[in-house]
Amino acid sequence: MDHRSSNGSHTNHDRHQRPNGSNEAMEKMQEKGKAREPYHSTAQPGSTMLNGLNGKMPEYLRHGDAKIDHSQNLKAHMNRLPEEIAHIAENYFPLSTLISRLAQKTHVDVLNTIQELGQMPAPVSAVNGNASYHGSVEDSSTENVSKKLRLLNFATSSHEAWTKALVITGWSRKAEEVTHLIDVRIHLEAQKQLYTQAIDLMAENKRALHNFRLPNPDLKTALEVLTTGKASWMPDLNYIQPPPLTAKEVLRSLEKLNTLLSIRLNLNDYESIPWQFKDFTIKSGRVTFTVPGEFEIDLTIADEDPESQYWYIDFRFCFQPSSASMSPGIRWHLENKVNEILLKDGLSGCYKYLHELILTYKINEFRRQAVTLARSTWIDTLRVEILNRPISIQYWLNRYSDHRNPKGVLTKGTKSWIILGVHSGKRKDGRQDPKATSRLFIRWFRESKEVKDVDVPFDVTNISAESLLKSIVAKHIDYILTSIYTNLVVKPLFANRELELSLKISHDNPTTSELRIQLTNEQHVTIRIDPISGRFVFGPMGRTFATFEAGLNDRIRDPANEGHTWIERLRMFLITEDLTTRALSVGWNKIGNPELRYDKVQQFAGKNHLGVVWFRRNGWLKDWYLAVSQSMSGETWYLVKTFVPAPKIYVSQAYPHSALVPTSIEPKNREVACAVKLPIKAHSPKPTYSFLSTLNIFAAGVASHYSNMKTLHAKHVHHMLGKGRASKGLTLPSIFAKFSELIPSKNRLPRTGKPWAKDIIRISFQGVEMAQQDSLDIANLDSPEKTPGYPSPNMPPASEYSVAERSVLITEAHMLVPLPQALLNINEQVDKDIVFNARNETFAIRLHSRVGESVIPALVERLVRVERLVEFVQVLDRYEKSLTCETVSLGRIVFTYRNNPAHDSIDAADIGFMSDLYRATIDFSAADNVMALLLERGNPHLRISDILSRILNGSEGLDGIATFLPLTLPVLRGFDAIEKAWDSDDLSGLGEVFINVRAQGAFDVPESVPWWYVRRSDDPARNKGEDALDQDFKILWKSSGPGWQGMSVSGVAQGAGAEILLVKIDEVVRAFALSGKSLDSIAQAPIPGPQKQAPVLNGRQQQQQQHRQQQPLPNMNQNQIQTQGRNNALKREVVEID
Repeated sequence: MDHRSSNGSHTNHDRHQRPNGSNEAMEKMQEKGKAREPYHSTAQPGSTMLNGLNGKMPEYLRHGDAKIDHSQNLKAHMNRLPEEIAHIAENYFPLSTLISRLAQKTHVDVLNTIQELGQMPAPVSAVNGNASYHGSVEDSSTENVSKKLRLLNFATSSHEAWTKALVITGWSRKAEEVTHLIDVRIHLEAQKQLYTQAIDLMAENKRALHNFRLPNPDLKTALEVLTTGKASWMPDLNYIQPPPLTAKEVLRSLEKLNTLLSIRLNLNDYESIPWQFKDFTIKSGRVTFTVPGEFEIDLTIADEDPESQYWYIDFRFCFQPSSASMSPGIRWHLENKVNEILLKDGLSGCYKYLHELILTYKINEFRRQAVTLARSTWIDTLRVEILNRPISIQYWLNRYSDHRNPKGVLTKGTKSWIILGVHSGKRKDGRQDPKATSRLFIRWFRESKEVKDVDVPFDVTNISAESLLKSIVAKHIDYILTSIYTNLVVKPLFANRELELSLKISHDNPTTSELRIQLTNEQHVTIRIDPISGRFVFGPMGRTFATFEAGLNDRIRDPANEGHTWIERLRMFLITEDLTTRALSVGWNKIGNPELRYDKVQQFAGKNHLGVVWFRRNGWLKDWYLAVSQSMSGETWYLVKTFVPAPKIYVSQAYPHSALVPTSIEPKNREVACAVKLPIKAHSPKPTYSFLSTLNIFAAGVASHYSNMKTLHAKHVHHMLGKGRASKGLTLPSIFAKFSELIPSKNRLPRTGKPWAKDIIRISFQGVEMAQQDSLDIANLDSPEKTPGYPSPNMPPASEYSVAERSVLITEAHMLVPLPQALLNINEQVDKDIVFNARNETFAIRLHSRVGESVIPALVERLVRVERLVEFVQVLDRYEKSLTCETVSLGRIVFTYRNNPAHDSIDAADIGFMSDLYRATIDFSAADNVMALLLERGNPHLRISDILSRILNGSEGLDGIATFLPLTLPVLRGFDAIEKAWDSDDLSGLGEVFINVRAQGAFDVPESVPWWYVRRSDDPARNKGEDALDQDFKILWKSSGPGWQGMSVSGVAQGAGAEILLVKIDEVVRAFALSGKSLDSIAQAPIPGPQKQAPVLNGRQQQQQQHRQQQPLPNMNQNQIQTQGRNNALKREVVEID
């Protein structure tokens, strides 16, 4: 074989001589390629090459120049091509890219093969350490064969790939010649195409010249005809011209035709006439078949044979708009076509053809008008599409756009359209109906769903695409508005005719269809739908209506089923806005949700509520709110009390060996403690200023009643609600509670043990009043006196609110004991919050509290005070001769007392001792029920005030005090007179007086005026005999005076006489001290002369005396009185008197 035959190819016979991947093999391959280059020939001898090269390569290509780059040579060679030949350079790739990609693939295959071989199991002989494994015997185990097969597969596939690359490399050496050949080939094909096109164009021109070719005018024949009236060359056929028909003959012929047509249609062809052609008229030798709303056709006959065909005469349209006249071409075509069908199919075929023609014509007319509308009044809202014969008209374009839900899923917007086509008219059961025929048919797709159960009437006689669209749109609007109306009319507000709702539908003019809704007592909205765009239109225009109109148009995808929700939201917004505006004007404050979860709100508002508006007023407790739940059932008003639940404590172990650590988790939301529904009769009351003001009073009353009843329930007090009295236009029930279970004394007076009031009290709400910080004296709300010492227990500090409201409640009780006169004037004198009525023996207490706060603790305190007051006033009435009541209130009683002389024979000098009045105050306003006896400065009873306090808070109470004060007053006055006498300067160095109490124990209150027994005590230290002082006392013990009597060795006194007796005893002791006698000497004591009365001390001396009285008594023996002098030189002698 010639070695030149291997040009462009390369065998693999020498592959064993070239190590894979060695540079030496590549060099040898390049040398072999160079060795074959002299034998390479690009053309046969004698062949004509491009650009005049005949069998020889260019000199610069055959020998080459080392100094000229290969790319420059190629460029120079390409430049020698004619400009007409375009160079094709598309879809070419460098050979280096192919080689590099193949090398990369081979490298990856090598790595994968090595990895797979390593993962394949080794032969068993090699694993067991068999010595013969490395011998000369070939291992034919399955594992070894698998490895060899895998390695062979890699080598085969790689060899095939590189062999193909080698072949491509060999052919790449002739790439330049092949490129030229491709360019020339494409150029030749293009030239050949030009020849073909030129021939076709010439043939077309030749065919078109026929229409422009005119024959040469025959002037000779024209001249002869114009001159003689005939042409000599035209043969004469000797035809006999028939005589012209007269009018009678024409009329006779037409009547004959009429007769023949009548006979044929009524006899011969009666059965074959289509049902639609039954309406025909015969006149003027023709029969006119009329199909109402479609066409009229005139036919005639040309033969008396009944089997002969009918012939077409004229055709007219019977609908508008239609063409008044047809062009000759169309008429000629229609005449030929109808005559052809009459010949083949008779009248039946003629009707079918013309009927289908008219239906197609009507569809095209609808399409034409719809296109005109889409380009004019319905622009951007109408789309017309041709579906073969039918047409599709889509209206309300882009009414419902695509949207994405919160999860990101795209939802396509719905579309609405109609399809106008031809219905076959066949019956569904397959039976033949001669009356059945095809007709225009409309399929309506409303919001992407076909509506099958609706009849869409449209006029096929007067064709109007706009009327058809209006009919469809009117039904669509009817569907939307009716659906909204149906969803709203079942709502309680509209069902009970609390609000007005009306629907007006027009099937001819959809612009007049409207839905009128009364939203509030003052707001109405009219909803219409634009027929062209399909968007909702709210009226009258306003900012709020415009906002909700845009929301209804842009956010609702199914307005028929979801449109009513926006109407409900609109009503809720209007009510909220109106309610908030008016509520702020009368003192209500709108607040946000008080940290209540939605499920907690549903517990009292229900699942169908649309929203809740929260209000509060200044002065309310922070946990009380007014919640207005809005729904289509109306507005429901709730008083809601919330609370913060206790934190949950979890016990956890931080580390494996650590102690348990309690962890407190604070709750994030509040809970509902109670929700009281306010009994408002109207479902949707008008939020007028008077209503909201009255609502404030009503809500405060309900909140107060709830808190009071809850407190009564917690105290286990029987109570119930009863009919209340009207207050400020409201009637709230009153709370009736059992009085004996409310106060600690069980309605029993401590002194008598008998009830003092009826066992039922009534608590009624009387309204609210404003309380400002400047004018509100919280300390005086419940205190009968305007002093800061009696704070109210049921009012918060004034710093909690500046301008607030407080509830006013009245508590009424019926008394069983007679009302003293002092209680009847209590309201006029001091306390304006309590009234006693002598006519019906009742009393009423007015209590104040913050809204939502219970008044029961304050009521209990007041009732306890009233109980004490009743008891105290009764006691004061019993002792009215010795005690005079000055002031009576629920917190204190102020009374005066004085000496009560035993008889009238008292010296004028002694009246001064008994004319002083002393004022005492009993305070029983303390919260711990401890009464306090308050005495003025200089009161003799200050000496025994502690004993009096114990008596007052003991079982004796005020009865004991009323008895004890007048009884002990003379004695205590005598003690004060003795102390005052010994404070003089004359006696300051002679002795000092100490008054000691021997013992403090129980005593009985006497029923009559007791006698005081005064004697000198038996001192064991002195002799039993008489001393000098006893001698001085004998004269006193043997005398008597007003209210006192000497008893030889002692003296007795009653009432005010005790003071006189003590003064006289002091005169004897002072005279003895001034005489300088000793107790041991027994002498005849001179008769003491009249001594002057104890001097009246000034204010400073009284303070010093009281200061000494308040000092603790010296630690001394009870059986002696020490007489101390200034110089201490005198002998200390003790005189003790009981």
